[in-house]
Amino acid sequence: MDESSAKMTSVRHARKVANAFGGDLLLVQMLCGSADGQGPIDPVDWDIKKQRILIRLGLLTKGSEGNGTPCKIKLLEGECINQIKAFMELRRGDIAASPRSGGGMGWHSSETVWGVLSSRSAGILMIPDDAKIEPDTRYRRILVPLDGSSRAEAALPKATLLAKAETSEILLCYIAPEPGLTEFGSDDPEADRLHSLVRKRNDQAGRTYLAQIKKRLEHNGLNTSIKIRHGGDVRRALIDVILQDKADFVVMATHGQSGHGDVPTGDVARYVTDNADTPVLLVRCLSGRNGHHAFGTALPKEGRQPVGTD
Repeated sequence: MDESSAKMTSVRHARKVANAFGGDLLLVQMLCGSADGQGPIDPVDWDIKKQRILIRLGLLTKGSEGNGTPCKIKLLEGECINQIKAFMELRRGDIAASPRSGGGMGWHSSETVWGVLSSRSAGILMIPDDAKIEPDTRYRRILVPLDGSSRAEAALPKATLLAKAETSEILLCYIAPEPGLTEFGSDDPEADRLHSLVRKRNDQAGRTYLAQIKKRLEHNGLNTSIKIRHGGDVRRALIDVILQDKADFVVMATHGQSGHGDVPTGDVARYVTDNADTPVLLVRCLSGRNGHHAFGTALPKEGRQPVGTD
């Protein structure tokens, strides 16, 4: 896919998300100096580059238009990462979106992508270059991975809004942890029995947990299904679910049960975003502020109710 087609794809996905959340779409382009930062900048040449970029951005916004608000444009000049972080610092409540090149090179392959990732935006939307979509195509199935933590549940309000706008099915997924046993030592029938009991317990707990959320979402008119998977590697298990269940969009939290707040994302979120062939929206969880969690209050017998789904 050429660069213009990849950008068109990214803008179309970003516009659908903006429309679902009732937001505006701002297309930002970076204009940086020489790669090594050496040598003077010719002001005439710089101005010519600016004009060419603005023309291309204008053509891109027109070519990607569909239903919804038109796309605005913004040109940032200077050091890429610092400019993006400074720009998003003033827009913390916004979602920062970026195309992601294929080939498994990861986020570090692009300064722009790294700037988006390390910003303090409310969400991060990563869009693979080859995730083609037409303006009138809807998302049929949205995958929401959950692990039982309030952090992971922070993805549900965004997934709900997007599913309502796109009339999508929400697929709630829980990867049940495998009980660990040492690989050395003699055979132990009792250990095997306990392993089986814990495995069944994890499976049942996951089904009960997802069923409670499913009930709430369906109460609000959303088509919802659940998926339980067993596997030692949660990251690869989620990629398998995306492929096997044909999910065409993923909404998940930047951090889950075992996440550490001193890094931009957890290992699972990063792996999925690097390897999924669909757009992935990472939602930040503001710990300690109950109103920003997917579930505001615990209700007896019926579980907890997602904020914003009444």
